[in-house]
Amino acid sequence: MFVDVAVGFPIDGLFTYSTDDTSITKGMRVVVNFNNRKTTGYVVHVHDDPPNFDVKPVIKVLDTQPIFDDRLLRLAQFVSNHYVCYFGEALGTALPSGKSYNIRTKPFTFGDSSKEVILTEEQEQIYRAIMNQPQKVHCIYGITGSGKTEVYIALAKKMIQQGKAVLYLVPEISISSQMFERLKAVFGQTLVMYHSGMNPNQRLVSWKRFYTGQAMIAVGTRSAIFMQAPNLGLIIIDEEHDSSYKENSTPRYHARTVAWYRHRQEGAMLVLGSATPSLETLYAIQRTSIVQHQLNKRFGTAKLPELEIVTVKASNARTIFSNTLLFSIKKAIEAREQVILLLNRRGFAPVMLCQDCGTAVQCPHCSISLTHHKQKLLCHYCHYEAVVPEHCSNCGSKHLVMVGSGTQRVEEVLQKMFPAATVVRLDQDSARRKNFLPAVVNDMMNGNIDILLGTQMVAKGFDFPNVSLVGVMLADIGLLLPDFRAVERTFALLVQVAGRSGRGEVGGKVIVQTINPDNPIFHFLKNHDYMGFCQKELSIRKALNYPPYIRLARLVVRGAKEDIVATVAGQCRDILQELSPQFPDITILGPSQAPLHKIASQYRYHIVLKSNNVEKLSGILAQCKKKVNLQGTYLEIDIDPLDLL
Repeated sequence: MFVDVAVGFPIDGLFTYSTDDTSITKGMRVVVNFNNRKTTGYVVHVHDDPPNFDVKPVIKVLDTQPIFDDRLLRLAQFVSNHYVCYFGEALGTALPSGKSYNIRTKPFTFGDSSKEVILTEEQEQIYRAIMNQPQKVHCIYGITGSGKTEVYIALAKKMIQQGKAVLYLVPEISISSQMFERLKAVFGQTLVMYHSGMNPNQRLVSWKRFYTGQAMIAVGTRSAIFMQAPNLGLIIIDEEHDSSYKENSTPRYHARTVAWYRHRQEGAMLVLGSATPSLETLYAIQRTSIVQHQLNKRFGTAKLPELEIVTVKASNARTIFSNTLLFSIKKAIEAREQVILLLNRRGFAPVMLCQDCGTAVQCPHCSISLTHHKQKLLCHYCHYEAVVPEHCSNCGSKHLVMVGSGTQRVEEVLQKMFPAATVVRLDQDSARRKNFLPAVVNDMMNGNIDILLGTQMVAKGFDFPNVSLVGVMLADIGLLLPDFRAVERTFALLVQVAGRSGRGEVGGKVIVQTINPDNPIFHFLKNHDYMGFCQKELSIRKALNYPPYIRLARLVVRGAKEDIVATVAGQCRDILQELSPQFPDITILGPSQAPLHKIASQYRYHIVLKSNNVEKLSGILAQCKKKVNLQGTYLEIDIDPLDLL
């Protein structure tokens, strides 16, 4: 007997192996020898036709039963075609990598979904409207704290009662853990969790339970979009605007796009939700591709917070807090209320600068300054570390100063200013500690934290009823990036973090510090006018012919030798131009140096393509990928990129 398997490498085609194990069927995983190394193979065909070449035997069978079927094979083929990657890469990305099902788990029982979900009149209307149009894609646009989750739960409950499974996607691991506990109260243990913070074997067990119908609802981050169920009835993507739903490595899929495909192919209802829907989603609503539903009131007695814009003139340790913000922090702590502070810049100080010649301490491997992290300098791209220098590398001066403030520095300032308060920092550095995130969520809920300081992590989906004050320092940071989505991303972040205030019985206040209060986004922010902002931003995008009015694709050539990278990028341009008659109405821009020209000692040149037809973009890039002589470089292809850095 023979099996044809796909492997998770950047190589085309299926590979044939022999086996005497008659239990092997399509949908199982096996261990095979590929290029003199053991790797996982995904069985897509079993047959008795011997090939006309010598084949190696299957080394080991990993599964006793199939863990995928034709539906996942079709999904992997879609991802392969749409995002221009190899079929095996797509299949390997979709499936869990665990090898053993023998892990310690709590006893598994079905929940009865008996707990009632009480909806307001507004929520009930949306629930009924969605249920009456299951063939449509729906978007719930609800202000922060308006109760979108209650609608999701009601929909999920109905699906499970009908014997249909539910996929519930959230953007961050921390939110998935909080949401899991919330859903557990309704659905018991008929749900599983699935995200990268779990070990591979844990993910494998969750996958199998969902695939076999033991579990009826799966909560997870973007990778959960590939989970298979006997009868998938509903896909929920909460905070659909969040960039975390976009994968940053091959295949560079977007969970929302994959969900849309599954909606069409499997007939599952698709519900998106956000207080700040993406411009792509709003454009689809305008074109009637998505049905919009609005929640205009906060749940219960909660009201939108009061919002104040404060002008600041400096951003060092002494003046990073305005008097207005300091007074409000003190007042909140005295009232035994909680504070969330957003500074979207981790580390101690973002730049170390020579006062004499102005030279910044650069990463030797990336086109970016090193960030000061107390006792060391760190690159946030390649993770290069260096000791703090005593002299300037350019002029030899000893006059080196730290410019600006990061979360570590502000944490120290807060501890000195409010010694009696419990200050906790939440950013990528602190979140690496084991069980740190769940502990922070628990401590916030129990009132054990007075001030939670963090990067954008603190803005995403948390529901802490005792938070009465949100402070935003350096609200302008994100606006300075050379990217067409910078304004949209910054505004959404500000709206989201502002929404963490006043979600309970205590009133809420938001103080936003900026060096440019005349920027139009602060006018929209103060008036809680997200749709007004979006209409203005959409008009700018239309005038510039940028998404969502056009589709983009990006080709990046990277390698260790800049001259070769530039040559290959030029070759890609020539190939694309030769192919352009077959793919009309595509604009080719570049090649040019990428804004982040060097990352991890790899030089980067990029080409940007524009078209009204995304299939044309995928098609021309697939042809280019086959024709180009890479000369030791690496080709990155990104369909619908979220940034051009």
